[in-house]
Amino acid sequence: MEMDGYDLYEALISAAMESNEKFAEMLRSVMKRKGLTVRDLSAGSGVPISTLNKMLSEERDIRLSTFREVIKYLVAKSMEIEGDITVGIIAARPSLNALSKHQLPIRGKKVIVKEYPANNLEEAIICAIKAERDRVKGLVCASIVATTVEKFVRVPIVTIRVEESNIVESLNLLVDKILSTETV
Repeated sequence: MEMDGYDLYEALISAAMESNEKFAEMLRSVMKRKGLTVRDLSAGSGVPISTLNKMLSEERDIRLSTFREVIKYLVAKSMEIEGDITVGIIAARPSLNALSKHQLPIRGKKVIVKEYPANNLEEAIICAIKAERDRVKGLVCASIVATTVEKFVRVPIVTIRVEESNIVESLNLLVDKILSTETV
């Protein structure tokens, strides 16, 4: 039976509180059930492979910050929705809030959409690198950042398509704002 995020969190903390040996045993068990290698865990959590190997062989006491990173990654991984293809969208939070579904049927595949909020070019680059580390198969982002982001990642990138209706709607909102400030 697969543990949900909360059960996994509790099991890892309980094992760590008991001993390094129990934590290493639990961590190996979780990694095996999830099909994770030490390299996968390192890439996902940001903890160096050498540190993970020392944790798993019980050669080192676990630093709290390292423990948090490992647990945060494993819990997030256990809460992921399974699909055929996982893609990422890099956009400002208000734009991401417009997306009501994160699991869509597209061309006969179950597509999982992961959000990566960014407010500037630097954040978009960081999000793209994180998305690639999260193993998304491709990214959607605004055309203004796409040409820069594609220099940092190896996954396919497409741009959000802006249509006339979106522009007209934004123009209406802008005119409303202008008119409301003029009457004050």
